[in-house]
Amino acid sequence: MSSLATDYLGIGANCLVGLLFAAGICVLSLSACGSEQMPPQERTLLVGKLQAARALEAENIANGDADRVQTVDSVYQAQKAQRVIARLKSGEEVSQSEIDDALDVPPESISAEARDELIKELTTAEKRDELGEQTHDPGNDWLAWDAYREHRDQADIIAKALEGGEEVPWSEIQQALRVPDFP
Repeated sequence: MSSLATDYLGIGANCLVGLLFAAGICVLSLSACGSEQMPPQERTLLVGKLQAARALEAENIANGDADRVQTVDSVYQAQKAQRVIARLKSGEEVSQSEIDDALDVPPESISAEARDELIKELTTAEKRDELGEQTHDPGNDWLAWDAYREHRDQADIIAKALEGGEEVPWSEIQQALRVPDFP
C-alpha cells in the first residue's frame, strides 16, 4: 500500500505515514471494538489514533496545493473524527464501521495515475455488486439485492465522474469501493 499511495496518490511523506498509521489502527482496533465494553487503555489508544488522523486532515486543510473538493472532504472527515473522539471519551460504544470511517484520511489530491487506479477498483466493485445481485434473488432477499443494485449504480456514477475528470470527494469514492456484505 505504501508504494501505491506514494506512486498513485501523490501524498507527502507525512500524510503517507499517517495513512499507514490509520490503516494499522483499523486492524488493531477490530478486536477492541468487538467486545461489549472497550477497555480504557484501548479506548485511550483509539482516541490517540483518531486525533492523529484529525491532525493529518488539518494538514490537508491548511495545504494550499490540495484539491478544493479534497479539502472540503478533509473538513468533513475531521468533524467525523471529532464526533467519534467525543463519543469514546464519554464512554459510548462506537461501531467499527464508524471508527473506520473516522480514521479515513483523504489524500491532498488525486493524481491522474491514482484516478485510473480508482476507476479500475470501482469497476471491480461493480462486478462484485453484480455477483451479489445474482446470488440474492429479489423475490427471496429483496433488501440485499436492492443494496447491491444501488451500490453498483453509485460505483458506476463515481467511476464515470472520475473518467470525466470531475472532482469527487474522497468519502464518496471510499463509499463506492465498499461493496455491501450480506451472508
